[in-house]
Amino acid sequence: MTACMPIRAAKRFQTYQDRLANGQEPVAKAEMLRDWLRRNGEKFHSVLEWDLKTSAKVVYEFSRDGDVVLGGTSDPARQTEIMWQQLADASAPVGVGRYREDRICYQSEQFKNDGEARSQHLGIDLFAPAYTSVFAPLDGVVHSFADNNLHLDYGPTIILQHEPADGILFYTLYGHLSRDSLDGLYKGKEFAAGDLLCRFGDFPINGDWIPHLHFQIIIDMLGREGDYFGAAKPSEWDIWTSICPDPNLILQMPENVVATREGV
Repeated sequence: MTACMPIRAAKRFQTYQDRLANGQEPVAKAEMLRDWLRRNGEKFHSVLEWDLKTSAKVVYEFSRDGDVVLGGTSDPARQTEIMWQQLADASAPVGVGRYREDRICYQSEQFKNDGEARSQHLGIDLFAPAYTSVFAPLDGVVHSFADNNLHLDYGPTIILQHEPADGILFYTLYGHLSRDSLDGLYKGKEFAAGDLLCRFGDFPINGDWIPHLHFQIIIDMLGREGDYFGAAKPSEWDIWTSICPDPNLILQMPENVVATREGV
């Protein structure tokens, strides 16, 4: 999740900044994609074995320290124990980390450039035990994959490419996976909606986090493969929300899983 961007991608990002400054949607096709996702939401397969539209959940807040501390210098084994007990007490199979949340765990130097932390979350996190199965939500092919094996990085990661209709092209990212999730993959490998795609990883393989899936929608890969920005500078949020729309457009959870602009 490094901040480097190829020259061509940097020029495209500048175009997005210019469009925003002119009062336009930063990514020209973003609204078209959001509209398509809204209209087709009922067709998407759940990414987990539980129906995320109906299953019980605990929605967490990581914009401040609570009972569960995510990342940083926290002990993932102890934090996992705390979360699993909370989920058991709530009879909830899944915990949720919110989209657009301004997280304190991203305030370290690892997530900073130009003095501002990339602290606002671009995906939705789904917390469940290590090796939980993950299913493709719609037809796609493997765009790229990698083991991003730095501390607090994604660990094993898969990115699918989707072209479900004329003029609709986007990507979905699956991060913090088990290492064997990458076995047998190749660029262009096809997955149909509902196919087993991968499994949750465990710490430290998953980047040393509580076991979870980071799920993200991406319109422009900005020249990257097997990795992508998982959080954005708050000052650039209006651009990044255009590049990476709300993942709940696919996940279809009825709970409020999107933080406010201030991250709370």
